[in-house]
Amino acid sequence: MNRLETIKENLNKTYETVWAEPFYEAWRANEGLDERLRFAYGQFAEMSSAKPYIKPGELIIGNNSLRSILTGIPTAFRTGIRFEDWYKQTLIKDHPESESKIKEIESYWNEWVKENGKYTPMTCHASLAYERILTMGISGMRNYIWRWREINTALRPDCAKWYDSLLIVLDGISAFIRNHAITAERDAMKESDPIRRRELMSIAVSCYNISENPPKSFHEAVQLFYLTFWLCGHDSPGPIDRYLYPSLKKDLDNGAITPDQAQEILDCLWLKLEEKTAYGATIGGQLRDGSDATNELSFMCVNSIKRLRILSPRTALRWHKNLSPELLAFACESVAEGATYPAFVNDEAIIPAMVERGISLEDAREYTFVGCGQVYPHGRGHGNYEDIVLNSAKPIEYALNNGIDPVFGHKAGLDTGDPATFKTFEDFESAYRKQMDHYISSHIESVNRRREKIKDHAFDFLRSLFTYSCIERGLDWHSGGPDYSEGMVDMVGLTTATDSLIAIKKGVFEDKKISLTELIEVLNSNWENQEQLRLYFLHKLPKFGNDIAEADNYTAEEFNRVNEYIKSHKTYFGGPWGMDIIGWSGAVALGSQTGATPDGRKKGDALADCAGPAQGRNINGLTPTLISVLKLPHRKTHGPMALSLRFPNKTIRGAEGREKLQAVVETYFREGGQQLQISIASTEDMKSAQINPEAYRSLMVRVGGFSAYFTQLDKSFQDDMIARSEMDI
Repeated sequence: MNRLETIKENLNKTYETVWAEPFYEAWRANEGLDERLRFAYGQFAEMSSAKPYIKPGELIIGNNSLRSILTGIPTAFRTGIRFEDWYKQTLIKDHPESESKIKEIESYWNEWVKENGKYTPMTCHASLAYERILTMGISGMRNYIWRWREINTALRPDCAKWYDSLLIVLDGISAFIRNHAITAERDAMKESDPIRRRELMSIAVSCYNISENPPKSFHEAVQLFYLTFWLCGHDSPGPIDRYLYPSLKKDLDNGAITPDQAQEILDCLWLKLEEKTAYGATIGGQLRDGSDATNELSFMCVNSIKRLRILSPRTALRWHKNLSPELLAFACESVAEGATYPAFVNDEAIIPAMVERGISLEDAREYTFVGCGQVYPHGRGHGNYEDIVLNSAKPIEYALNNGIDPVFGHKAGLDTGDPATFKTFEDFESAYRKQMDHYISSHIESVNRRREKIKDHAFDFLRSLFTYSCIERGLDWHSGGPDYSEGMVDMVGLTTATDSLIAIKKGVFEDKKISLTELIEVLNSNWENQEQLRLYFLHKLPKFGNDIAEADNYTAEEFNRVNEYIKSHKTYFGGPWGMDIIGWSGAVALGSQTGATPDGRKKGDALADCAGPAQGRNINGLTPTLISVLKLPHRKTHGPMALSLRFPNKTIRGAEGREKLQAVVETYFREGGQQLQISIASTEDMKSAQINPEAYRSLMVRVGGFSAYFTQLDKSFQDDMIARSEMDI
């Protein structure tokens, strides 16, 4: 068995845990100390107490068997001090001796939350400036912090303890890495295979070096990145082919490494990113001067995706008019072979939208994806990038029921009047827009209030270390340190809403097929005994995505209106709010909470899964679909505005099929489209996979901002994939 097979075989293997509560002990020991220092000492204690383990064959290491119920180490979705209630019973079962201590901690925690719970930090996805530690090393960063500490404390003595906290946490990172060196050295001493013993000793030497100094090789750079990435929450690697490239180029140029050896190291990194799930990453794109960013590492990243066929990191290729055609062709080949990655995103649409909202052109050219595909100014952003996720069909329900949510039965929207009094479509449209605008504003205001509340009470030293301008300004990530503060509103199912508006306009007020009050009754009964009427609303009325001017123009108008309304708001720190429509699991989850809608959709069915047509509504083929979606405001929205496409294998088979797929990508982007997410899976294969999953274990699909093995999806998600229109080229 080769190395990669060995690592993959052990990818999900669990190891015996070690129970200890270093964060809690340090937190309690430092009661009365400045809260910043207290939190930093807790993080240091947790990092320095790490109990690493190394799996068979690994060249890139990073695992911790330490398990605590109170923690200050972040994850991709949670940060700050956290009592891991979900883990309590498992921990007690695995470590019966922990029960009394856990009860003590829980009692303390419950009292602490009463006083401090309102300051729980808001944090989600980020792409951090890992290039800082790769170029300076920990010792260099320590000196850098001291220099800025001296500058800023001269005028603002109050920030001294914040700088001291950064230094404490940086020492914790160093200790965490050193513990991995000790583990590799210990394992080497026990190893009987001389080749593996040398590998482990080499890993130990590397980890000892990078625990203080800048990496001396590509292998060390990858290792330092991964261990830092792990500590920062294992979230979004960002532009991985940029910050790791200088060390690769140096090693290749001086003959210290061969391309095959470098590829193996990268493959090992890719498997570590899969092991715990890593989110947004990008390759390609442009450098700060506008030149093509493609390099050898960009091709190697695609090669890892093609060969390993794993689900992380969730990678996108940044296209622009001067992108290496060879890289684009290689990426299209990867997708055509069923790997689903990379997604494709258009610099020519994204960068102008970033500049319009106040990001400098040079910084915009360095953007990356985070999470499921949110656009982020790499190393310079502040915001959750999943700040607000809205069910865009709910304002339709509220307008039809005078602010009442018909699914849950409570008041959720505004009083916009009895629908029986609406004499024209414009009357209903006005009620809907009031509901939609209130829905958006109330959520934005809630987030802004929370950011204001936590400003001087929540701290994120790790993000502050690896986000530009925090150190330089002497301001925490939560206190306005980053260059850009942005808010995101994910408008899930907006085309479900616009199709419904068009259905009411045509079916009720123009064709007079049914009155508005009668339609409300039908919808609230989930089309019961009204199948013919439902099919009329589903199939006979125009739907977005079929190159029908009336439907497309109305949809584009409402997308523009909603986008501009969101942009009229500011974050607490004065930055822009923006709209994105990614397409992810929310289409199914939010659909399950939504009643029947006027577009012919039944209660509980998924909402539109992307910025494109709702599932199965685009019945006229690929070209009309693209023409319709290109009418949306791609260069005006924060992004992404993702379009999901699904092709059967036969369509893209062979060199000719891959060339057609590449032509679709380039044509769509040259016309201004923002993002494409492509699945290669026929309806026939997916239906067969539901019957005989063992025969289709390797079938991968693009759910939205992430990919999945089809047979591992819940049936509701499988049915959603099947419902999407199958395209031909």
